Amino acid sequence: MNNKMVELWISSEREPGSGTWFNGPKEIEYKMDKIPYTEIKLEYSSKVTTINIDVNKEFQTMLGIGTSMEETTVFNLARMSPEKRKEVITKLFDPVKGIGMNLIRVCIGTPDFTARKFYSYDDMPKGSTDPDLKHFSIQKDIDFHIIDTLKEIQDINREVKFFASPWSPPGWMKEESQKFASTDDNNLNGGKLKDEYIPALAKYFIKFLEAYKEQGIEIYAITLQNEPLFEISYPSCGMTPDQQKKLSIDLKKELVLKGLDVKIWIFDHNFQQGVEFASGVLNSEEAFNAVDGIAFHDYDGEPIEMTRTHELFPSKDIMLTERAVWGTMGADRIAQYFRNWAISYNGWVTMLDSNIGPHQWTGTPGPTMILQSAEATGVIGSKKVYDKYWCLPEYYIFGQFSKFIQRGAKRIESNYGSPETLTNVAFLNPDNTIVVVIINQTKNKQYFNIVCEGVQISGKVPAKAVATYRWYRI
Repeated sequence: MNNKMVELWISSEREPGSGTWFNGPKEIEYKMDKIPYTEIKLEYSSKVTTINIDVNKEFQTMLGIGTSMEETTVFNLARMSPEKRKEVITKLFDPVKGIGMNLIRVCIGTPDFTARKFYSYDDMPKGSTDPDLKHFSIQKDIDFHIIDTLKEIQDINREVKFFASPWSPPGWMKEESQKFASTDDNNLNGGKLKDEYIPALAKYFIKFLEAYKEQGIEIYAITLQNEPLFEISYPSCGMTPDQQKKLSIDLKKELVLKGLDVKIWIFDHNFQQGVEFASGVLNSEEAFNAVDGIAFHDYDGEPIEMTRTHELFPSKDIMLTERAVWGTMGADRIAQYFRNWAISYNGWVTMLDSNIGPHQWTGTPGPTMILQSAEATGVIGSKKVYDKYWCLPEYYIFGQFSKFIQRGAKRIESNYGSPETLTNVAFLNPDNTIVVVIINQTKNKQYFNIVCEGVQISGKVPAKAVATYRWYRI
């Protein structure tokens, strides 16, 4: 193989997940650096990892890789000057000048990561209901700059797709939780969906989709409930598989009636409960035909559960819609998502400030891929601006995937390897390039050979680093 045909980028970890990143930026050895490829003459062949790639054995087709634009991130972006905000958005979403993220999770109403009072789009005084949704409004999303931010992202990358997830329906649609009761008139904390409001919730989603469309933002897919098996003291809602079955059927009918081409994704929760929950939704023909995919989070269980789900429902897409990961161990986890049939990966929370905020989660978050100083850097008019920020190693490690794996890429066969040497995942892009992301979690540099279609690429990955190799298929 002509060495000039092989391109190589490397990123390295540093203190992954450490809270010390909130104190300020640090030196990072490799920051998605493009390295001139040179074939390595191997002296210790017995220690070399061989990565065998079979381009003819294809798996899932990739939808996208990205992050979330929850209100915490939007709040922090809105505090920046227009120039700095555009700079950050470019770093995240521009496929040439940035890391080219192309799939974004947005929230239907408020999540736990927000600087605002919790809200839905149809909050009513305690004891009141609004089944005809006469009071529905997304005005708060406009006032809080969520809509403006999404439009700015679209201006940077027209190929971005948005999917949306609710943390809670309006409180009046739920049985109030005594454990998580709040003093708010419209309590969004905990509680379970009432069956009688399933048709109203389907119409609520339709109103959201139409309102966003009027703002110029098309939603590609919707999940029916963020973490439906979890109730807590922030917006959340218990929802059974049977309820999601009924809701998916009602929502599909409404989508067809309104002429909206939006995917329906069920579950949106942890690996461990995925097979059982999906089976409970998809056991009727009408629900099976309504549902397009099954979304997963990575807080309980292992990625193999996505493969188990795929084997039961091979016609349904599998998505990894929420998890923050750090360092080379996190990069390996992303590789495992893809090796277990996920067509997408979305990180959760894009930018906190150096005070670890704002948020109303019940724990202490780890550092995000971009952090913003909580100290103002100036004033524009009467408004303080917060323009100092720094990128963590996770930003660059994320880019080792998002910048090079194209929408429409096919995952192709490769032997996984081991954490004690190297692990990997491989893709064939629509432009006929082969991309292999190789992860070294060890404290030593690791040598390898890639064997693919009769050619060999030899190389090494530095300690605690991620390398992306790309070449055109011969």
